[in-house]
Amino acid sequence: MRAALAGTTGNAVLMGVAEVGTPIGWVLLPGLLGVSARPRVAALVSAWAGVLVVASVLVPVIPGHRSDPQALLASTLSLTAVPLLAWARRRTRTASVTRAAGPTDVAVFTVPAGPGSAALAVCGSPGEIGAAVPLRGGGLLALVGTVTGAALDTPAGRRAIEQTFRRHARPAASPQRLAGVLDQAVRDLAPAGHLRATIVRVDRSGAVEAARCGSPDLITVAADRAALAGVPAGPALGSTRPAGSPARTGSAARAGSTARAGSASPGGGATPGGGATPGGGATPSPVTGRRVAAVAAAFADAHGERWVRVLDQVAADDDPAGAARRLTRGPRGGRRTGPALVVDPGPPSRA
Repeated sequence: MRAALAGTTGNAVLMGVAEVGTPIGWVLLPGLLGVSARPRVAALVSAWAGVLVVASVLVPVIPGHRSDPQALLASTLSLTAVPLLAWARRRTRTASVTRAAGPTDVAVFTVPAGPGSAALAVCGSPGEIGAAVPLRGGGLLALVGTVTGAALDTPAGRRAIEQTFRRHARPAASPQRLAGVLDQAVRDLAPAGHLRATIVRVDRSGAVEAARCGSPDLITVAADRAALAGVPAGPALGSTRPAGSPARTGSAARAGSTARAGSASPGGGATPGGGATPGGGATPSPVTGRRVAAVAAAFADAHGERWVRVLDQVAADDDPAGAARRLTRGPRGGRRTGPALVVDPGPPSRA
């Protein structure tokens, strides 16, 4: 928001100094900044651009916008349309995300994923992080994870992480790039905390790749049998020390060692050097199968060594929504544990 307001102000100053009087010079950049932002930010940018236009007209010492009625009307209509266009853009992006019917203690959201579809189940369990962002052209970027640390495991901390992921989830973003962004976000929010996460990307053709950062291995289904995918493991986000930075001590060091220990879950050990990349995440790996699922570290923690035995639940339902909902069930009828992501990358006819 601050960048958009600063850009709008800078544009007005430049137009005034250059004595540009045409409306397009005063409203084009604010319009582009507003349309690419959230509707609330777009409304604020438009209002601020309108204030600057009025100031350029009313203050004689500031060369600015033309004061004839037609020019002012054109600018007013253009700035009024910016929040509406931002709202329409956001609505189009989120319209493909729908909530499936089900029990009240779990929310399952379905979203297109290449030629197929995906489902993300969240149930408000402690430390739960879950987000799914549909991409232009039919792709998908999804995040499932568990946060640890007093500053991170709060509604504000979890929301900040999910918003960071959504803000950077773009068609060109790779799981490795997103892991680096989230790693930095965790360090900024809570140096003593960490995020054990899996980042999944599905492109428009249905190809799936994933990065593990201290989280359990992914699950693939071929025919009616489920198995671990063997995606290389990397350290939890925020748990390792960036190159050239001093070693952490106390609670921060203990949190990091716990996260690294949790990264060695069944189905794939840590890659050489912990699987770490310059971005702080694991090396992305392709995942194949008619169905792919990812669960958070909290799932493995809740089920203990028996977590691998419940893998066949992934293949038990015809649709990903049912499978995702089933994966949130607690051991022996206990409290649900989320999030869970289930992806059917191919069209329904292949299932």
